[in-house]
Amino acid sequence: MVKNIPLLILIGLVLYLIPAVYAKEKKENEPDYMLLARLIFSEAAGEPGLGKIAVAWVVKNRVISKKFPNTYKDVIFQRMQFTGVNFSLWRKTYYPDKMTTQEKKVFEECVDIAKKVIQGVLSDPVFGADHYYNPKLASPYWAKNMRITIKIGNHLFLKS
Repeated sequence: MVKNIPLLILIGLVLYLIPAVYAKEKKENEPDYMLLARLIFSEAAGEPGLGKIAVAWVVKNRVISKKFPNTYKDVIFQRMQFTGVNFSLWRKTYYPDKMTTQEKKVFEECVDIAKKVIQGVLSDPVFGADHYYNPKLASPYWAKNMRITIKIGNHLFLKS
C-alpha cells in the first residue's frame, strides 16, 4: 500500500492541473464578456436575474480593485477563486448542442448580463462586494473577516 502513495499523489496532481490546462486552451482569444458569461452561468445559472448581475459585479469590482488582477480574464482564472470555472456547467457552454433549451436560454441571459455589466449599463447591486458564497453549501473561513453587503438569491455578498 505504501508503494502506491507516490502514484496517488501523481494522479491527484494531474486531476488538479487538467482543468487549468483546459482553461488556458479555451480562454486565450475569448472576449471579456464571453468569459464573464461563462462564469455567471457556471456560478449562478439557478439564481434570479439580479443574482446573476450580482455575480458579474463581484468580478467587475475585483477588476476595478487594486487588490486583484486588473483584467476580467485574470480575475476569473485566478487560482482558487471561482469554483465554477472548468466544471461541468462551464465546459457545457463550449458545446451548446449538449445544452437543454432552458440552459441555452439561461446562457443567453448570462451573455446579455455580462455585456451590460462590462459596458456599465447595469448598476452595482452588491455595494462594492468582491466576494460571495452560498451559505447553504459552504462556510468559508475568509468570510469571517468581511462585511456582508447584501443577500441575493442563495448568495451572500461580502466586501473585503
